[in-house]
This record gives sequence, structure tokens and C-alpha cells, in this order.
Amino acid sequence: MTTLRVQPIAQRAIPAEEEIRFWMRAPAITINLAAPLSEALALMHEHDVRRLPVVIDTGELRGVITQGDIRGADVLRAAGFDPFDVAEGLRTVKVYEVMSTEPITVAPETGLREAAMLMIENKIGGLPVVNDEQHVIGIITESDLFEALVQQLDNAMQRTT
Repeated sequence: MTTLRVQPIAQRAIPAEEEIRFWMRAPAITINLAAPLSEALALMHEHDVRRLPVVIDTGELRGVITQGDIRGADVLRAAGFDPFDVAEGLRTVKVYEVMSTEPITVAPETGLREAAMLMIENKIGGLPVVNDEQHVIGIITESDLFEALVQQLDNAMQRTT
């Protein structure tokens, strides 16, 4: 598997407070690639998240699964399919069968702006944060970036008053 890993831009020093490490959610809630979709959905609901990094037994990242990847079950239910059949499908289908592979990742030292640009350019709502061994150590989402933006705007307003 080829994972696109973005390293921080070396030419421009990024202030420490603008590094992903200070804004990411850690530890990230992850799921094993062999788990059933029902487990992924339950984890998403339990932790109120929309995406899960998918890992192998050693903790290395292999993909990402989102609510959108699983949403087909809701469509089937709405279309009149038997809820028991839908539930059985969620228990039978494995995460690796529907996950996105080759996720874009960032390092903890990556800047907020660079992470935001990656999300915008690739139309994604979150990025797994991985260490050098490709182990997931956190996740940065659109919500985290909005929180950072609001805090920086508040700080800027305080400096001008």
C-alpha cells in the first residue's frame, strides 16, 4: 500500500502552536480492518465521530472508513429492505471491503494551514496523524481546524484591544 505522507514545509518555520500535535485528537479511535461494519458504526456512534482510521494488528494505518462508506445501510432500510437483512449485512461485511485505501496522512509537526489545504484540495474532512512507523497517533478534523482558527482570531482581537 502506498500512503501519501505529507511532511512539513522545511523552508518556512511553523510556530509550535500551529503544529497539528497541539490540535489533533489523541488518541484516535481506530478499528481493525477485519472488523465488521456493525462494529465500526457502533464505535462512530459511541465516540461521536464520522471517520475511523483503519489499522492492522500492529497498529499500522491501512485506510479510513467514514459514515458515508457505511451510509448505504440507511439507504437500504429507507428503500424498504428488511431491517434484519440490513443488520446481518452490517455484521457480515468487513471494514476492509468498503474503506478508503491509501489515505493522506500528516505528521504531528505539520502546520495547520498545510493540513487545511490538504483537506480542501482532496475534499476530505479529516486526516490521520501518524508517526514514522505509520502508527496512528491522532486525527485532525475540520472541527479541530475551526477551533484553532477561532482561538487564533480571538488572540488577534485581544492584541488589538
